This record gives sequence, C-alpha cells and structure tokens, in this order.
Amino acid sequence: MIQYISDGEGRSVGRPQGTESLIREAFDSAAKKRVALNPALLDDEKLPEVERVAALREIFNRNIRQKQIERLARHIAPVLGGSPPPNILICGPSGTGKSVTCLHFLSTLSAMCEEKGTPFRYFYIDLTTPKTCFGALNELAIALDGHTRRYRKGIALEHIQETVITALSGMMGIVCIMVDEVDNVTVDSDVFYTFLAKTLPKKVPASLFYVFLTNRLEWERTIDPRILSVLKKTDLIFEPYDALDLIEILKLRVEKALNRAKVDSGAIRKIAGYASRETGDARKAVELLVKAVKIAEESSGFLGEAEVDRADSMLEIDKTEELIAALAPQQRLALKACYLGLRTQKGRLTTGHAYRFYCDLCAREGHRPLTQRRLSDMLSFLDLYGLVNARVTSKGRYGKTREISACLPESTGERLLRAGF
Repeated sequence: MIQYISDGEGRSVGRPQGTESLIREAFDSAAKKRVALNPALLDDEKLPEVERVAALREIFNRNIRQKQIERLARHIAPVLGGSPPPNILICGPSGTGKSVTCLHFLSTLSAMCEEKGTPFRYFYIDLTTPKTCFGALNELAIALDGHTRRYRKGIALEHIQETVITALSGMMGIVCIMVDEVDNVTVDSDVFYTFLAKTLPKKVPASLFYVFLTNRLEWERTIDPRILSVLKKTDLIFEPYDALDLIEILKLRVEKALNRAKVDSGAIRKIAGYASRETGDARKAVELLVKAVKIAEESSGFLGEAEVDRADSMLEIDKTEELIAALAPQQRLALKACYLGLRTQKGRLTTGHAYRFYCDLCAREGHRPLTQRRLSDMLSFLDLYGLVNARVTSKGRYGKTREISACLPESTGERLLRAGF
C-alpha cells in the first residue's frame, strides 16, 4: 500500500507503508543496536578448521593453560630427540580445555619435528558419543587411513584390528594416538584397551604412545589391572579455568567479534566470575557471553552488567523449560501434579498425596492414570533431573514414602501450572 502525503509545496510524495516499512525499520533499529560485528567468531568451535586453529593459537599465545602445556612438554619433549615418551592419562572436568590444549601442543610438536627431521605423526580419535569396541576400532581405522568411510557392521573384530595394523605398518618413527573421552567405550572395553596396550605395539614397526583424555577420575578403576600395568601411564590433571583465564578468553572473543565501544569491561569480569564460580567451564562462559550479547541487541544496544545478570537467569530458565518440554506426557503430568499438590498442601508432599493429585489431573485432561508404583518411578526420574526433590523417608512400621518438595524457580512452576509447556 502506498500512502500519499504533501511535501509542503502542494506535491504528493509516495511513502511505502506496511510490511516493507516494518522490515526496513526493524533492520535500521537492529543496525543501531548491533553489538556483534562478527558473530561467528564468538564460538571458535563453529569456525572452519584453519580459522579455528588460528584463534586457538592466539589464546595459547596469551599464556592461558601455560602450566598444563609445561607439564605436557616435560613428558612429551623426548619425541624431539627420537625417543618415545610414556603414555599419558589426562583427567579434568568438561570445558577445561583438555582436547584443544593437547591438539595445539601436538600440532606444534609435529611442526618442530618436521623442521628437525624427526619422524613423528599423531592421530586423533573422538569418542564423545559412547561406542562399542567395534565402533572405537572403526574410528581408529578411519583416522589412520584418512578416509571418511565407515567399515561395515558385522565383520569380525580381528578383521578391523588387522586393518588398523596394516595402516600403521607403513609408518616409521614415533606415532601418537590421542583418544578423547576414552571412558566412552561401553561394550568390550577391555578388548579395545588390550589391543591398544598389548597387541598393537608388538605388530607395528613404529614406536607408539597414547594420550588418553577423560572427564572421569575413577575411569582407571574400571580397567583390568593387567592392562594398566602394561600401559605404564603418567597422570596429568587439568584444573577448571580460574576467573583470570576466563577473562583473557572472553577478551579475545570481544576483540574479534564485538564492537568494543559497546561492551563494558565490568560485564566481561562478571561473566568470568559466574563461570569460574560454578564450573570453570570455558564453554559455559562463552555461552553466557552470547546470550548477554543477544539481550543487549534486543534492548539498549550496550552490553553491561545488567544484561549479564539477565542472561544468567534466562539460561537457567531456558534449560529447565527445554527439559520440561522434552518430557513424555505422563512424566509432565506427574510433574504438574507435584507442583499442584505443593501449592495446595503448602509444604511437603508424600507419594500418596501426589498420586491423588495425579489421578485428578489425568481425569481432567483425558489421560489414563498409571499405577502408584509407576508414579514412584517417574518421581525418581524427575528427582534425577532436578525438577523436584523426592527424598525417601522411613515411617517405621508404616513403611517408606517419598517426601516431595519443589526445586523449580517459582515463575517456572507457575507457568507449568497455568499453561504447561
């Protein structure tokens, strides 16, 4: 639609209205409030490999993870002289930079060995998703032969083991195999570890050593002691990032991706403080930064401490609501019945009371109620995911029951009762 207005001299001038005008206004408003100039650079895990390596190199050039790199250097430096180092087990919580630090270190070491003429190669296996022994060997074979194909299921383990041995048989010097999330071999794990520790070193001409990464400190307790004895590993611990490390990581993101004139330095310190106080997870810190930037662009166009506070509370709400939305219908009814009962009872709720509210809710919403035993199982599930607190208490000769209490934010609980998810 075109609306004609006077320009003051008797002439009519056309001015676009409607959708086109709204789009232009929204674009102009967003441009004025834009904080992120290069949003892709906020998260280096989404960058192409070359750009990602360059971004990580800048992080390590700021002496982040210096202590851990020094430890790695002490253990792996003999490679430069042609001597194989001991196997290494690296433990630490998620988001502490284990994978990126080791890959950066091995990449740098490989370049130094090439300059010096020392034969050295390294291969990376990602077991982030749980694998069987066959699946883990499959990943190893793919990494070694440089192909993206998957070896078909149903073939014997001996066949895929022979594929790995054949791929390594043509390599000389020192070979490092880095296994990320090594604890994720869930079926026949001892067969996989025995192959790596005992069989493979005897079958290939190269000198092998392994770098194992895990989030679980107790992982080695699940391994056959004879395998651990053969591995002769050295343990390294990656501590969570502290606030100063996180500030440096976030500053680099700000310099590369954001309009620095629209970012308060206090906001960066606050993000680092939140992340270091909870887990020391760099991914969580970057996630909080991204959320705060989005809030700033939707409101004032400036990233300050208030935007960080809002982002922190919204992340918690978003995760909880996403989890509730993913529940099965009966689980959602059980959760709703608990909060309905807690609002009515004004205190703690027992399993029996919760079941009455659950049956009433099922009748109102047209669902067939499950048994009280099944409800008890669902309460255990909801407790596991932090949606309710369901503590088992003894009533003496009257048996045991669960005392249910709320643990969702009040606003989320009210929304659950009012409209659901």
